[in-house]
Amino acid sequence: MPRRQLGMLWGMNNQVLDWLLEEENPSVRYFTLRDILDHSENNRKVKEAKASIPESRIIRKILSKQQPVGFWGDPNSPYQPKYKASYWQVMILGYLGIDMSTPDVRKACEFIFKFQHPEGGFSTETAKTARIEYDYRKRKGRFLPGIREWTRKYIYEGQLSCLTGNITAALIRLGYHDDPRVKKALNWLVKIQNPDGGWLCPYWRAHIRDTHGCFYGTIGPLEAFSLYPKRRWAKGMRMAVEKGVEFMLMHRLFKADHHRFKIINNSWLSFSFPWFYRYNILRGLDIVTKLGHGNDHRLNDAVKILLKKRRKDGRWSLDGTPSGRMYAAIEKRGEPSKWITLTVLGVLRRIGV
Repeated sequence: MPRRQLGMLWGMNNQVLDWLLEEENPSVRYFTLRDILDHSENNRKVKEAKASIPESRIIRKILSKQQPVGFWGDPNSPYQPKYKASYWQVMILGYLGIDMSTPDVRKACEFIFKFQHPEGGFSTETAKTARIEYDYRKRKGRFLPGIREWTRKYIYEGQLSCLTGNITAALIRLGYHDDPRVKKALNWLVKIQNPDGGWLCPYWRAHIRDTHGCFYGTIGPLEAFSLYPKRRWAKGMRMAVEKGVEFMLMHRLFKADHHRFKIINNSWLSFSFPWFYRYNILRGLDIVTKLGHGNDHRLNDAVKILLKKRRKDGRWSLDGTPSGRMYAAIEKRGEPSKWITLTVLGVLRRIGV
């Protein structure tokens, strides 16, 4: 879409677009050219921006911490420590627009595939973390079965819908959309979907008595499906997406449908990046509109909040980020955010505001 039309559509001046197109952040520049200005992947500027991503400061910092085999931190603990272990790096790399044509990225993806279960899910736990937990419980005097049986069950129960959705979304972003292992993960997500259309972590003991879908557990799977080529969707996938989107819409993305539509969690009105497992209304709007539901009136309340958070300079601020816990800070909390602004503009474009 031409700049002039964008400005008329959103009341936006060219300074915001120029800011998003600055070469110091090739990831945001690439997505702006492709997704906001509608340039094709064959466009010279798009190709140049994408080629610059592997050399960006953040990417180089993350990859500098990677071990030669492809992991970060402990090879037997892809989930912990949070934001620094291997799972988290693969998620960040996916957000930043790099892909598996970079050898280190391919090594990272192949490494985490080792932790995919035969049925498709990814677990937070491994034999090492299970042994640590087993020994801890033993010291506390708890009665436990044999370690082999207990470990197998503990790792199995660690398969989470949020984690599997987020990892699968990252793998698709990184170029693994044709990989049968990705399809297996998506099929597992279809299989474990909650009757109400949301997702829960199916084997996690904390959810045993729960019947209501979890927003954190739902947004990850929906994001993965939003990125997976629709031509590859099986019937079960289409039905799962329809039910999942309806779950989000019936809650207006952030309200309790059985309690006079009260706000479920005020933190969901704050915009953070990277998403990781977290949920907020911007992430909800981004994914639901990508799945083709930008015209649904049940988005209106969330959109009003989105527009209200716009700064006088036409940008949106970063309300939260796990700075200090990642290998590289992406943006500063409280300041104008290219990533938040880019995401907002994509949402507004899809809903025609």
